[in-house]
Amino acid sequence: MNCDKVRVGLIVRTNKRLGKTIGFSVVQKHLDARKPNKAGVISGYVPGHGGDVWWVKHNDGTTGAYVYNEFRLI
Repeated sequence: MNCDKVRVGLIVRTNKRLGKTIGFSVVQKHLDARKPNKAGVISGYVPGHGGDVWWVKHNDGTTGAYVYNEFRLI
């Protein structure tokens, strides 16, 4: 997804293959919550990452941190 098009409230699906999280300044529970090929809602951007990393809240209530190119609009 184009990083300029990401907005809070968008419904997205994460990619089937996720990238590495090296360099993420995120609490481990949000890294553990990253799930491939799962739907969720953009709930905000992760501060300190220049708008490249976003919070995605999944249907099970967990919130993972994803780079803008790790999800697509559904």
